[in-house]
Amino acid sequence: MPITFTLDLEDHRVGTPAPVRCARPTHDVLRWLDQHGARGTFFVVATLAHEAPELIRAVADAGHEVALHALHHVPIAETGEARFLPELREGKAILEDLTGRPVVGYRAPIFSLTAQTPWAPAALTEAGFTYSSSVLPANNPLHGLAGAPRTPFRWADGPVELPCPVFGRGSATVPFLGGVYLRYLPMPIVEFVARRAGRTPAGWAYTHPYDFDTEEPFEVLPHAGYVTSRIVHHRRRGTLKRVDRVIAAGGGFGPPLAELAASLPVDRLPTYSIEPGAPAAPR
Repeated sequence: MPITFTLDLEDHRVGTPAPVRCARPTHDVLRWLDQHGARGTFFVVATLAHEAPELIRAVADAGHEVALHALHHVPIAETGEARFLPELREGKAILEDLTGRPVVGYRAPIFSLTAQTPWAPAALTEAGFTYSSSVLPANNPLHGLAGAPRTPFRWADGPVELPCPVFGRGSATVPFLGGVYLRYLPMPIVEFVARRAGRTPAGWAYTHPYDFDTEEPFEVLPHAGYVTSRIVHHRRRGTLKRVDRVIAAGGGFGPPLAELAASLPVDRLPTYSIEPGAPAAPR
């Protein structure tokens, strides 16, 4: 199957005095998708609606799916069980009021649905989400859920999950179809793996506005050190060409994730739940 394009629409410079920069690169992406006649899924941090409402409307008006990337760009465990469901409802309502369309998809910031947050899937169902795209099914330096299925599954107490495409084994498993991995890995390797991903029932690539922002001045980000900030800042030129090649290798553009999730045979998907006391990903 083809590969769906997704973008996590967020302001990664929160906490700095710099203005929001995500509008220009996001409009570049919208023009690129329009040239291809393609539709994607944009996971939006809901508080961004207060600063850039016209940008989010432009995404919806262009025919793309608007989904939720949390109320604030904070990992689920830091939000906490008590605040998670209310923030889901608030973020969903903000985006639905702004776009006039239902919001049925959710992606956790930094793929932070992990063994530390076993209560999250049930809250997603209670808030009205039909699918999630929140699990990185491997150990990872940031957040991961090793042991989770690598293909679509259904939470025992939650919605359908479309896990992040990964490739490799053990500690060498990486989410190669997006972020800094897509920008830094050798392109022939990424294309080879993308061809394999295109044979799965739910391949998708993920990006952020800053992946395309070649004019952003370097600054040490408040939530990252110098080295991480350098990695995030470099190798942005040519990102669109890389995404082009990845999607071509996978078989073309897939539909928005809401349509993809709705097309899956839910009753035949494997069921998965986080076992109490499951170890968190190594940090």
